[in-house]
Amino acid sequence: MVGRALIVAAGAFACIGGVSPVQCALDADCGASAFCAKGACIDGTRSCPRLQPTFSSINSRFFQVGCGVGQLNCHAQDSSAVQSGPSFVGHPYTTLVNAPAANRLGSATGLVLVKPGDPGASFLITKLQLTSTDPAFGPGQPASAPGSTCAATLGVIEQWIQLGAPDD
Repeated sequence: MVGRALIVAAGAFACIGGVSPVQCALDADCGASAFCAKGACIDGTRSCPRLQPTFSSINSRFFQVGCGVGQLNCHAQDSSAVQSGPSFVGHPYTTLVNAPAANRLGSATGLVLVKPGDPGASFLITKLQLTSTDPAFGPGQPASAPGSTCAATLGVIEQWIQLGAPDD
């Protein structure tokens, strides 16, 4: 009988330990210097998350959180709201780096979303910097608040691109 109780107890602990705990449900759960996204606290604010110049940091703390990936809008897979932008669902590295931009709402052609080593020629940076619609490049991003990405976040993304935009 005692042996059976130990097996049940061990099984219960294995299930509990095998699941990542949810850190938060609301931004207030994370304190004043962080926000809640997908059950995890992220340092910074929604328009200015604290990032490292790595694809993994930019993807998990910026693309997956602030680009509508988990919703039926913006850069979610099969989103009807995406008129010309790529899907950022999951690991969108190949969707971004050295990928042609489908600039349907602008007149500029031959654009590359992320051109390794050249942030100035990377369409992603242009879109994040626009504060309104530009005839050559279309509307700024994010669509709900064009140009609202903070300078620190833009700087880290530019630094990652300058470093060759590695997939880390």
